[in-house]
Formats: sequence, structure tokens, C-alpha cells
Amino acid sequence: MRNLIVLVLLTIIPCMAFSQADYGSYVGTVKTEWMRGSESERRMVLLEDFVYIDPKGKKWIAPAGSKTDGATIPKVVWTFVGGPYAGQYREAAVIHDVYCDTKSEPYRDVHRIFYYANRAAGVSEKKAKILYGGVMIGGPKWGSKESNCYSCHSTGSTKMEKDNNGQLTAFPPVTEDDVKMLAEFVNSKNPTLEQIDAYIEKVHPASKFGH
Repeated sequence: MRNLIVLVLLTIIPCMAFSQADYGSYVGTVKTEWMRGSESERRMVLLEDFVYIDPKGKKWIAPAGSKTDGATIPKVVWTFVGGPYAGQYREAAVIHDVYCDTKSEPYRDVHRIFYYANRAAGVSEKKAKILYGGVMIGGPKWGSKESNCYSCHSTGSTKMEKDNNGQLTAFPPVTEDDVKMLAEFVNSKNPTLEQIDAYIEKVHPASKFGH
């Protein structure tokens, strides 16, 4: 019986390792220092490069000097998953913050990679999906630098900002009830990311931005 248990464990463990590897990996560790005089009490600056390598091998680099404070994750989501520096998702939050700031990749890709980076950091599947859905509802969204077409996909309650390069970013409204409904949907159905996208398009049309 004991030999049978050992055999089963040897069969399961490699599968678990392979599954975890499917979510990518990190290079380096997050090394920061608090920013003095910052408007946000959580704002920090990276002292060294920090890298996430996604499942397709693409490197998502948070270079030294980048600013991070977890603010790209709507605060109402924290009620359900904890603050940005309190849990396993803090590494993914750093990558997400940097790319939401640079806008060098499409917002849908940045939010999607946030899910995989969370899973690579050890965040549970359903919690990572709630985080993903949360940023897809109320996280920052931007189009191309050349496009100013945003009003056709937003409502009057959507906050709009222009960065120093004149690029528009939308911040759709999100409430605690929105996240509660999302969490109930994820916990009861364990949907795919595509199903979460479809749910958000239907329930939160204000979150749609750009083409």
C-alpha cells in the first residue's frame, strides 16, 4: 500500500510542476524603496529590473526607476483579495502597474497577462480570475496614441485622463457590488477568461474602450 501511495505521488508531482510552469516565471525579485513626498503613501520606486516571462516566452520588464503603488487595481477589489502589497499578487501588481503606466502594449494584453502573472506567483485560479475581472471592469484602458475615439464606448461616469504624451486613458466606474457579483460568478462557475470577458461586455458595457 505504501509503495502504491509513493507511485501515485511520483505521478502527480511532475504534472503539478508542468501546470505551474504553464503560467510563466519571474526573473529577479522586487526591490523597492518608498518615495518621499509622494501623493500616495504606497508609492515606491524599483531599485532593480524585475521581469515576468509569460507562457509564450515574452518578457514583460519592469525596469529600475519604475513607479508602483498597486493603484491600477481598483480599490474596491481589495475588499475581496486584500491590498496590493498584502498577498501573493504583489509581484504581478508591479508588472501590471508599469505597463499601465507606459501603455506600450494593448490594455487587453496587459490585463490578460496580469492573470497569468498572478498564477505564476502562486495565486489561486479563482482569486486570479477575480483580479483579472476586476481590472477588466474598472482598470485603466487606452487606445492607440493616434486615436482619440473613446467617447463612443464610454459613459458620462467614466473618468478620462491624458498622460504627458497626450494619450487618453479611461477609468470606467466600478463598485463593490460589481466586484461582489463578479466574485459570485467566478466562484460558482469557474469561467474561462473568455467567459469573463463576455460577462463583463454584457453586464458592464461602460468598461468597453477603444477598438
